[in-house]
Amino acid sequence: MADQAKEVEEMEKFMTILMEVKVSLADQNGKLDSLLDMKPKLDNAYDTANSAERRSVENEKDIERMHEKVSTKASKEDVKRIVDEKDNWKKVLPSWVAVVIAAIALILPFITN
Repeated sequence: MADQAKEVEEMEKFMTILMEVKVSLADQNGKLDSLLDMKPKLDNAYDTANSAERRSVENEKDIERMHEKVSTKASKEDVKRIVDEKDNWKKVLPSWVAVVIAAIALILPFITN
């Protein structure tokens, strides 16, 4: 009888441990289900992050191209200087034409004689 009582006690301990294992497995199963439910959201977030990274790289390339275009264009000061030079040429042209006409007028009597 003592052996039987000891077996019953050991069986109760075993069943208690088995129940704890069962509860622990149920908790793990719940956690796994929760993770599996999150997988589509994580995949979506991963895809969004990759898309944002690709867009960021393209934006960096576009910014570099814009910097190159801006650096090759003339500054406002350069444009103003060029316009002033052209305006100055237009102002000086009539005086040069007058000098040429005067020179022709001086040389023409010598050539016609």
